[in-house]
Amino acid sequence: MDSERPTPLVDDIGGTRRKLEAWFSERRGTDITIGDLNIPEGTGMSNVTLLFDIEWQEHGERHTMACVGRLQPEIERPVFPDYDLTLQYQVMESVGRLSDVPVPTLLGLETDLTVLGVQFYVMAHTPGRIPPDMPPYNMDGWLMHEANQEQRQTAWFAAVDAMAKFHQLDYQALGFEHLGQPGVTPMQQQLTYWQNYHDWGLEGAQHEIGQRALNWLQANQPAQEPTVLCWGDARIGNVIFTESLDGVAALLDWEMAVLGNPVQDIAWYNFLDAAFAEGLGLPRLEGLPSYEETVRRWEQASGFSAEHYDYYLIFAGARFALILSRIMLATGQDGEVQGNFVCQLLARHLDQIGA
Repeated sequence: MDSERPTPLVDDIGGTRRKLEAWFSERRGTDITIGDLNIPEGTGMSNVTLLFDIEWQEHGERHTMACVGRLQPEIERPVFPDYDLTLQYQVMESVGRLSDVPVPTLLGLETDLTVLGVQFYVMAHTPGRIPPDMPPYNMDGWLMHEANQEQRQTAWFAAVDAMAKFHQLDYQALGFEHLGQPGVTPMQQQLTYWQNYHDWGLEGAQHEIGQRALNWLQANQPAQEPTVLCWGDARIGNVIFTESLDGVAALLDWEMAVLGNPVQDIAWYNFLDAAFAEGLGLPRLEGLPSYEETVRRWEQASGFSAEHYDYYLIFAGARFALILSRIMLATGQDGEVQGNFVCQLLARHLDQIGA
């Protein structure tokens, strides 16, 4: 997979730093200074991430805080047609305030475009370790070279347990009943979104494998499903693990949060891992639990049934295939739009179920 991402860069780093200093100073009521702004590599494929430290004087002492900023992308051909940073922020705020599910500590959301030109929010930096996306963690990085088999298993299940705890939360108590549409099931709502995404992301062309999957999903929707707030992008690359790798410090990246059957998150968790192993013709890291064990662990921890897991595995494949194909199209890799490794993996799953 090409390492180039359609993540917009901040061209005027100095100007951005000064504007953030003024924004922080006004919010905190004291003079704030910021050192270097850094854009990390190895994670994320959509939003801009900024890493920086803020410094201030208080009671005659110098204080510092490590921060992470997330900026709404502003490029000609983005990965998604729209980005709701407010929703992402509200999910983390509600989950952090009303539960013990680990999420980052939030420092502020800004929707006024006059500040930086785009919406953004800032979080306190959460110490820990995040498996890399580029290259994928099963190809390089600390999870491959520094963690042993027992640590990998422990970390993998810790993420599953944190996800299961999140799924037990009442989406209405969290304040997200407005995400639903009257008279439409969450699955129907999602399928409409992804059909529209197909039409937008392929810029008028038809995605052969993606449309084949969407047609099957439309014709085989499960009935009588539970509804919770789903993470949407549940994968270990969106987990900050504790340094000891025996727990979760924070769950990240809530831009795909949506109402639905929680089994879709565990299916996405497994499919994304398979995509960067089987999909690339590579073995999984030793010690990672099997997908069957993962589903059983999630069922036990969440109290939900994985009855429709196979359906949502296809749903996961369709979503990821369309997203990756959009990335390929947006970055000029036209030859990888229809037949990239995720599309091929999805096609094999469709063949297996005779779809």
